[in-house]
Amino acid sequence: MNIYNQSRATLSAPKHYNSIDGLRVLSCLGIIAMHILCNTKYQLSGNFIWDEFIPSFTWLVYLFIMISGFGMCAGYLTKFRNNAVNLEEFYKKRYKKIIPYFGFLLLIAVVLEHSMDSIYEASVELTLLHGLLPNNAVSVIGVCWTLGVIFFFYLLFPAFSVLMKTKKRAWISLGLSLWLNYVCEKHFFSSYFVTESFVPRHSFIYCIPLFIGGGLIYLYRDNIQAICKKFRWVVLAVCVAVTVLWYIIPCKINTIVFFVKSLVLFMLWLSYAIGSESKFLSCKPMRFLSGISMEMYLAQMIIFRLVEKVHLLYVFGNSGIGGVISFIFAFILTTVGLIVFIQCYKLAVKFAEKVANKLRSRKAK
Repeated sequence: MNIYNQSRATLSAPKHYNSIDGLRVLSCLGIIAMHILCNTKYQLSGNFIWDEFIPSFTWLVYLFIMISGFGMCAGYLTKFRNNAVNLEEFYKKRYKKIIPYFGFLLLIAVVLEHSMDSIYEASVELTLLHGLLPNNAVSVIGVCWTLGVIFFFYLLFPAFSVLMKTKKRAWISLGLSLWLNYVCEKHFFSSYFVTESFVPRHSFIYCIPLFIGGGLIYLYRDNIQAICKKFRWVVLAVCVAVTVLWYIIPCKINTIVFFVKSLVLFMLWLSYAIGSESKFLSCKPMRFLSGISMEMYLAQMIIFRLVEKVHLLYVFGNSGIGGVISFIFAFILTTVGLIVFIQCYKLAVKFAEKVANKLRSRKAK
């Protein structure tokens, strides 16, 4: 192997941070639990767990986005710096990874809804460019607004890599992105500019600080790992303390204060994940679920609706202890259903590929 190929091989093997697997999985499962609670009629209100804790899992999507920023930097930042990226292959890889499965979900959703509106929306979502819509509030697969924001980040990653060239430039970029976030909140997200159904976090420009936050954690990864190695339990204690403060500090949702406190919280947890080899976060089940976490996130409402259709949401009642057990049962059913659905999809794809290969070989003969 010559020196050039050696350098390309080195660049193509970024370090894997095992504990991030667990962080990604916990984010995904938390969002699934939140959606189940929001779309059911369990009478479980009256305490912190059901009124504030589980509903707050909706903001774990910020952590999901931040991990995407970190992961892209870990996989491609050095490659872009060394001009070792074929842009055509870079974008092809993004589409090839997402389109088949996402397209299958869109087909299911369109068949279930069978309306022209769903066809219009699905046709745009299939391009993965729905993050560019004036109001990224597509409803065919409602949670896919996140995919629209993240894919837009993929499209702009070559420019993003320039912002991450130095730590100083990255901090300046974070400051400017927070200013953009504030200006949007105070001015551009008013009724004059956006529709009534507009949701701030569905906008890429609003989420930019999250991607930059993930990039900053990557730039400081060596320092973070050194600190966590010496003071792991102190760092964990700080993360827990800031989490508690996140719930205590009062502020309105969709304000710059709320966004900043969430940004700080998730940057701390991401720092802990890359700096510690947590046996829990990096165990085998976490690694497995992490590998299908995006698929689980996208398909969650389809499987949940299936559980709902077969009347398994309130098996043990909808209030009191029975309601709690019913909620846990529905969550387990949805999660297991997602795993089975995804594994069946993968087996079907492998089978289709084998059949296609056999047909090609026959034609070749």
